[in-house]
Amino acid sequence: MQHRLFAHSFCLTATIAAMAQAEVPDSIKTQELNEIVVEAQMQHTSPASTSYIPTGKQKNAAHNAISLLQIMAIPQLRIDPIEEKVSDNFGGDISIFINYIQASKEEMNGLRTADVRKVEYLEFPTDPRFRGQQKVVNIIVQEYSYGGYTKMSVDENFLLGLSSQAGVFSKFSYKSMTYDFYVAANNWKNDHDGSSTKSIYSLIKDGKPYNLVRDERLESSQFKQNQYPVTFRATYNSDKIQIRNTVSFQHIANPQIYRSGILEYGSGYSGNYSYEQNAPQRNNSASYSGSFFFALPRNFSFDVSPVFNYTHTNSITDYSASNSTYIIRKAREDAYNFRVDGYLRKSIGQSHSFMMGINGGQWSNDLHYSGTNVYHDKFSNAFAAGLVGYNYQTPKIAVNVDAGIAWEHSDINGLRNNDWYPFTHVNVRYSLNNKNMLSAYFQYASNTAGITEKASDVLQENELMYISGNPNLKNSRHTTFNLAYTWMPSNSFGLSAYGQFFGLYDRMFRTYSHYNEGTALLRNWVNDGDYLSGIVGLAFNWKLLNGNLQLYANPEMKFNKITGSSPLSYNPFKLSAQALYYLRQFYFKAYYETPQKGVRFNTNTVFKNRNFYSLTAGWSNSDWNISLSVYNFLNKGWKTSTWEFATPLYSEVRTNYGNYYHPRINLSATYTFGYGKKVQRGNEVGEQSGASSAIMR
Repeated sequence: MQHRLFAHSFCLTATIAAMAQAEVPDSIKTQELNEIVVEAQMQHTSPASTSYIPTGKQKNAAHNAISLLQIMAIPQLRIDPIEEKVSDNFGGDISIFINYIQASKEEMNGLRTADVRKVEYLEFPTDPRFRGQQKVVNIIVQEYSYGGYTKMSVDENFLLGLSSQAGVFSKFSYKSMTYDFYVAANNWKNDHDGSSTKSIYSLIKDGKPYNLVRDERLESSQFKQNQYPVTFRATYNSDKIQIRNTVSFQHIANPQIYRSGILEYGSGYSGNYSYEQNAPQRNNSASYSGSFFFALPRNFSFDVSPVFNYTHTNSITDYSASNSTYIIRKAREDAYNFRVDGYLRKSIGQSHSFMMGINGGQWSNDLHYSGTNVYHDKFSNAFAAGLVGYNYQTPKIAVNVDAGIAWEHSDINGLRNNDWYPFTHVNVRYSLNNKNMLSAYFQYASNTAGITEKASDVLQENELMYISGNPNLKNSRHTTFNLAYTWMPSNSFGLSAYGQFFGLYDRMFRTYSHYNEGTALLRNWVNDGDYLSGIVGLAFNWKLLNGNLQLYANPEMKFNKITGSSPLSYNPFKLSAQALYYLRQFYFKAYYETPQKGVRFNTNTVFKNRNFYSLTAGWSNSDWNISLSVYNFLNKGWKTSTWEFATPLYSEVRTNYGNYYHPRINLSATYTFGYGKKVQRGNEVGEQSGASSAIMR
């Protein structure tokens, strides 16, 4: 039996071998397959975040983090090319983080963009490391164990006078510690800064009202500013603990802010006059900011962030006119402010998380005026708030809700006011898939009056105008509703369509009244009318020619309506566009923006800027990035904008001058070198701000 089985097995094996050697047609072998190309997904959206992976060409063309965001042209973000400020499409603030650690705009100048791996845009993120920020851009960079790098940057503008900025960033990391040092020297000199103002005063003479036209025309100006910031920061970062301490000092001096020109009057005055004004100032500021985050057992986390700022300011305003008007105002001020934010969070499973938070702080100003007007003022503005929040998140939907109560207390030379008010935020995001996302946002909160709006001093601005504040000015409540849709069908196209309604009720409004028996006017603040606005816009990014050509456009329509004693309606249109082309290590960029137009809701001022455009050519590798830009090359003159408003007793048309929209050539260069076996790059320390001033201007 065993021999038969063996014989059968041998025969079967021989038959299979013979079949394998025979040339039998095989359908799989003879079928011709189409080429399969697998493309990595470079952008996708979800209820948690929208993620973008920058290309190597985009990273090479960028000088720093702000430049990278502008080059990436993320549809949900807007980059102001003049102020280099990042906001959402509604103009709301965006907090910038690098590897889950918050960074200032100046710090990001030191980022080596070649190390960037991913850019995330998040709304109401649940990760406790974002410390309750509502909208966040988180830049993920490569991290290393130890080592360091130094980045040097120079930015010089030509055809404007002196406009030079130079800075050095150094970073060193060892295990869990990172140390950053930043120093810079920024110097500006401009002989075309100031404004010409034609105004109409409704005054009283001999008991009868009359209108007086005052025409102030700028003929000469000199502006100088020197800025020297120094900052040091130490960061400890582990899986469960993140501690950061930052100390900084900054010196800013304006040795000259000089303006002179012709002063003419209409009926009631005879003759032509001239005027001169110089307003030099100097301030020194020191600041400390801390950040302490702890991941606790049972999915709890706690973080606290203290901030302290101090600024000492000396300023002089010296105004004279040939009609025998002379005003001198000297101001010496010590300004302090501190703030503490603390949050406790608890996650339950994958879908639920809860938050409790407290905020508190105070601004204090000790201010001495001497000269034409003599005052000694002590101002303070304190606040405290408590809030609770809840987050629900699934692969399709995310809901964020928080609500709380805030208390504000102001003390203006012993006159005290208290204000209690509720606030709430609701944000909902729904994702059909990783290419489509719909979001809605609602806010109810308060606009707080600043110290300069509440100061009781009466200061003389010129021969016909005095300025003051209103200690009894009330805060204004506001509501906001945003709706946005994001569509990213492929790596080569991304779109964001958005709309907003904003309502500010019983707004703080700058008004005018008769002073000195009607021979002059007093500028003050009252609560008057509502401000209603709407926005409808579209932003898209389109990549062509295998990503070598990148196009971006953002058309937008705004609607503004003001009620009250000075009603106003104004509906401007705006368009910005950008084109980028990459050719090996070279890159070329063109940018255009129509004149910005809008309304300042607290003064009824309608402003109109000039158009802004530029052409850039650059070259870069892993260490160097050099670019040459030409701005506004067809513009003429130094005019930047016009401001116009009208009230029952005072109206004006102001023409502003400066170098923002004047033709200029910009040369920018950065060089980075590393040391050590492993280098951690990104999140450099930067220039910090001091305490806010209460000096009226």
